[in-house]
This record gives sequence, C-alpha cells and structure tokens, in this order.
Amino acid sequence: MSRPRALAVCLAAAGLSLALTGPAAAADPILPLSDVRAGMVGQARTVVRGTEIVTFPVTVIDVQRAADGPGGSLILVRAEGPLIAETGGVAEGMSGSPVYVTGADGVARVMGAVAYGSGDQANVIVGVTPIEQMIDSNSGQRANQVSPAIGPARRAVRVGSRAAARALEARRPDRIGLYPLTRWTVAGVSRPLVRSLSASVAREGIQLTSIGPRTTRPAVPLVPGASVTALLAGGDLVVGAVGTVTYVDGTTIIGFGHPFLRAGRSRFLMGDGFVYQVIAAPITGSSYKLAEPGTLQGMIVGDRADGITGRVGPVEGIEGTATATDEARGTQSTVRATLAPDDRTAPAISGLLQDEPAVRVRDGIGRGTLTLRISITSPDLAKPFVYRNVYAAAGDVVSMSSGQLPRIVSILMQNNVRAVPIASISVTESLESRVRAARIVGADLRRSGGGRPTLVLRLQPWRSSPRIVKVAVRLPEGVDRFSPVVRVVPKSSGGFDPFPADLTQDFGAAAPIGSRPAVVGRAEGLARRATGTPLQRVMAGLGRVTDDRNDAVRLLAEGDEVEDPEAGVTVPVPFVIYGGRATARVPFR
Repeated sequence: MSRPRALAVCLAAAGLSLALTGPAAAADPILPLSDVRAGMVGQARTVVRGTEIVTFPVTVIDVQRAADGPGGSLILVRAEGPLIAETGGVAEGMSGSPVYVTGADGVARVMGAVAYGSGDQANVIVGVTPIEQMIDSNSGQRANQVSPAIGPARRAVRVGSRAAARALEARRPDRIGLYPLTRWTVAGVSRPLVRSLSASVAREGIQLTSIGPRTTRPAVPLVPGASVTALLAGGDLVVGAVGTVTYVDGTTIIGFGHPFLRAGRSRFLMGDGFVYQVIAAPITGSSYKLAEPGTLQGMIVGDRADGITGRVGPVEGIEGTATATDEARGTQSTVRATLAPDDRTAPAISGLLQDEPAVRVRDGIGRGTLTLRISITSPDLAKPFVYRNVYAAAGDVVSMSSGQLPRIVSILMQNNVRAVPIASISVTESLESRVRAARIVGADLRRSGGGRPTLVLRLQPWRSSPRIVKVAVRLPEGVDRFSPVVRVVPKSSGGFDPFPADLTQDFGAAAPIGSRPAVVGRAEGLARRATGTPLQRVMAGLGRVTDDRNDAVRLLAEGDEVEDPEAGVTVPVPFVIYGGRATARVPFR
C-alpha cells in the first residue's frame, strides 16, 4: 500500500473521517529519506506576501538519520537566493514549506518540510523534517526503522527558541541548535487583552504578534506552499500559529514539520492565512511573517512531534457570541468567535470572548457597575446553564468581572468526574457609570397579617447617602417564635473594588494555556458528594461553585454557619453588597 493511501486508511481507522468537500487532491510523489544525499539542490515553496506561492533554492548539507522515535531524523539544508536575502534569512512562519527535489526523470518529489531555524549568524541554516517521518508520525503509524547512522560533523539538537539555539552552539560547538519556525498571531483582540494573553502563553515559549483589527478575506485553497494556521479561536477573534502546508492527500493536510502544542490527537481549528510582509531581522535571526489567519476550513486532528495533520471539512468548534452595552456612552459591541473544543485551551481563550466587547465599548479604564449574564448550551444538557452576577469598581469594572466564563468552562471541560462538551456560549454585559456598591449598616423584619415578612435593609452606598431597601422575604428554616433572631450577611463579598484605577497596570493575567484552576478541584469535590448520575453531580458542583451573587444578602437562623454557602435564604438587592452585617428580630404575633 502506498504511503498516501496508508495515511488515509489510518486516519479513517482512528475515526477521523475525511469528509469530501470537492474533488480529492492527488498527493505529490515523495522522495524517501534513503535517497537524500548531501549536495542535492531543491526548491522550497512558501508565501511571503499575500497568498502567492513563491520558491527559493536550498542545498542539502547533511542527512542525520536516527531511529529514536518521533523527531529523530533531520535533513540540514542551506537556504539561498534573492528571496532569502530579501526576507533576512529563514523566517518564522515558513515552517512546513515543502522542499521539492527534481530527479533525472524530471519528476519533482517532496523531500520534507522546512521546520527549524538555527543559531547561525546568516540565519540560513535550516532543519528539514523528512516527509516520510511526517506522514508516518501524523498517521499514527510511525515506522521507527533503524537506519545506518551517518556521523555528522555537528549533531542537531531541538530547542525552543533562537536564543536557546545560540546559547547551545556557544556552549557546544559540536552541536547545531534548531528551533521551530512557527509564528503565533492574534487578531481582533484589544491591546490590554493581548498583554494578558501574552503572559498566559509565555510559559510555553510562545511569542505573540498582534495584527490589530480583524480583516475578512475569501478562502484560499490549502495546497503545498500555501499558508495554513492552527487556531485556538477563529472569527472576530483569532489566536493561533501561522505555518505552511507541506503535503496534501485528498482532504488531509500535513504541515509545520514540528508540533503546534504537542497535543497528540487533537481538536484545534484549521484555517488559511494572508501574509502582509516578512519582517526581516537577519542580525538577530528573528525574521518573521507578519501574517493574519484567515477563513476556517476544517480541523487540526493531529498535533505530533513531526507536524500537524488537518482535515478539510466541517468546523466542529464552540460557537461564541458576546455583546456588551455601555448605557452611559450609548455604545454597543458584539463579538462572534469559534473556539477550538480543546479542554486545555478553551478556558483561557473563552476569557477573550467575555472581555473583548466590554473593553471595546468602555474604550478605556473606568469605574462603574457591570451586570454579567452567561448562557452555555451542551448537547448533554436539556436546558442551558445560566450564570448571572453584578460587579462594581471604583477602578476598572471590566477587569473586576473578568475570569467568570473561563471558570465555568474549566469546570465543565476539565473536571475528572464527567467532561461536559460545550456547543455554544452567549455572554451579555451591561455597563453603567454609577458605582452601585453598599455596606449593610442595619436591618429590621416586619410582619403584617398572614403575608410574607418584609426585610427593611439599611445600606451605606459607596460615596453616597444612606439608603433603605424593602423586600418581601422567606424566613430561613429554624426561625420561629422560640428562635426569632435573623442574621443578615453579604451573600458574597468579592464583587467590589474600592480602589481607584492604576493607569499603569496591565489588564490582568489570563489563565495559562493548559492550566487547571483550583476551582475545578473544588467543584469536583462537591460533585463527588452529590447524588445522581455523573452529569448531574458535575452540574450540582458547578451550581454550588457559581452560587456567588454579589448583589444579594443572606438571611441566617441563629444556628446557621456563615461559612456554609447553602445555609439560609438568599435575597437579591439592587446593590453589590461588599461588607457589614446586621441582626433583626422577627415579630411573631
């Protein structure tokens, strides 16, 4: 069986159906690693402006064969020609650029993919991942055949960055440091959130390039040499890595020549891309493509050591819509995005969906009150899960409310009791300039006739005159004529920031990509103590964790513990309650 056919069979056997969207593309012939020799000259295909595929010559320097698992063998080449001189050497974003070698028979065969840059001063020494290795690794059928080792003058070692490559080569002259030539891009995200996201991906060694506003363009065919993007989000918000298509077999796309996030079998989004230009930086060796991910065209289904595997076809993402309205300014912003349904990345990226429209309509740091409503649908739930809360701040009310959607998404997707898939997310935020926050200073309970008692709550609003709020209430269990005392305490005290905004401070740190917040463990513990099916227990734990209304007080009987979140009766009020408490006696006649 041929390798292209074997790849399709292996993917189908793994349950990754190749949904045909048109005539199947015939796979290009390949050049086996055993036929590659030093001195061979090939042509690499890539995009350096727009969507036009161009070429540059490469010469094979060395073939380093190994049989020690994925990422073992490498072909070292030197990139040459006017194009490379113009781009300042090899550029981040060129990873996946296919290298073709034409034999004596006149047939151009794929040798492999430009994948790694090195620490050389001219920025032209490149590591090429053999095409056989990419096909075998991404189909799950890596050959791992022992090949006779050729003793190279310098052994190639993979590292995470250009700086690490230079440091290795300075320390070990017998080594060549190779780093992935990919480039992460974010578009449609406001600057404060880009800073936050950059901090969250820094531990993975990822450097983000912000394109600014999102531009919609027609879809571009994913052919060898074209730009391809592996994405965590697409639509109005785009986050992902820009690379190049190496090999196409029908609806199967192979690219990069190195991993995206080392996720193995995966469910990331796949799109095309548009290159504005190559930013040439030959002295520092940090040339890169200034490129924007484009139209979503399918899914990344494999993310392994020797490259990514994509499938052209339906996009199976989480559909998100978030709308924010600033009542004082009369502005509104709606953001629509598709999130990759990956439990390691969706929580962090969902924070952008929640915060971006609010940052846009507020257009700067400002005090006020924000009412938040989140609705999440799942094919496993009969009705949406809905979360509502109110936040107030003398500083930045948007950052005060940030993080609520990632918290919920983390619990649903990352818990160890029963993962809950998410189909769609809807976020609604309403901002007002008034700071509706208050402390409890006193309370009375009154009864008249046989009706419900009335709570008379005396509040001291922040920087305002005292207020009295009256509301009919239900008494907690245990309150009767023999025990008529009721304590009034805040439902949650974390909804108000009384400090002025620090104009020099960043928006705040997003959750690191791949992290598992402590709140997930808390929800798991609550779920294990609940009853019912695993799904019912997870939702019960989620309900407990998110029972944190800031615009409410609790009525407690004398024996109720304040630390018990289930004790007492919750009473909504028109202020964020951030402190104070009171005691009242219920008149029983």
